[in-house]
Amino acid sequence: MRTALVRTLGEKLHADSRLTPYLLVDPMLREPFSKDWLTKVDAETVVVPVRHPSLKDNQRPLLIRLRSRDAPLLEVSVDAALAEQLDPNAEQDGGFSIGGWLLSATPQDSLAARLAVCMQAAAPSSAGRRLVRWVDRRVLEWMWPVLGQGQRATLFRDIDVWFTIDRRNQLVTYRELGGNAGGKLRLDARQWAHAQDCQAVQDLLRGWRRFCPELPIDYLRRAADAVQSIKRLKTIGRQDLVLLGAYVLQVHPRLMEHPLLVEAIRRANDGGIPLADVLAEIPDPDGWEMMRADLGWPVSVSTT
Repeated sequence: MRTALVRTLGEKLHADSRLTPYLLVDPMLREPFSKDWLTKVDAETVVVPVRHPSLKDNQRPLLIRLRSRDAPLLEVSVDAALAEQLDPNAEQDGGFSIGGWLLSATPQDSLAARLAVCMQAAAPSSAGRRLVRWVDRRVLEWMWPVLGQGQRATLFRDIDVWFTIDRRNQLVTYRELGGNAGGKLRLDARQWAHAQDCQAVQDLLRGWRRFCPELPIDYLRRAADAVQSIKRLKTIGRQDLVLLGAYVLQVHPRLMEHPLLVEAIRRANDGGIPLADVLAEIPDPDGWEMMRADLGWPVSVSTT
């Protein structure tokens, strides 16, 4: 798989001599390559000059030009992208540092400046400008479906193609060809609310990976639906959200509607009992199979 990914990506990045390929790196939590190694391979690196109080100078994204002779850098970047999503615990600590691979006809400095502008999107009302970490490929994957054509065109004004690797280790291609690009990217209130769910969804996906070796094709939609069904309770904390989400994904998408589970959550809240302890009292697997059958699914359900 790794060899095929490197070969396919390399062919796509160098197919059009009019476009320059770049590697986008996000060192917010950790650096995938040492500065000494980048110097050794003579990498042409430019800092994405985003300014935000939450970012230190050494946490700002890097845009690295990929010349035809930079095959080792491409290989190492693909290896890093695959490795950082292999272990949910490592991802939780270090995040994703490989933002993807871009094709652009724009000079490197100008492209970096444009990316910085797009990472500081205007928020609704008087909230000012907020940091949107498009360089984190999880954020791009999560937000892309809710962006309008004009917003996509604004984000991609100087980008022809953006390649990433999803959680199934598949190469994903993002491009926008038909929208009218604006100068600054603006998100509406609904989109900001969607953005705020990203962390909970990623928490749930990491938990899912712990019991499911290979995620299904529609993993993002199913995780999002699970989070929304749990958030309707309004009193669930982040840890319990992930716990309940795991049950929703394993048992039934409408599990939160089952009276037995509703009663278990009420008992935990009213009695100050950890939710995990209350759920452990439900007979496994008989209790969960009964709820699944009550909600209308066959007893045996495949997750892949």
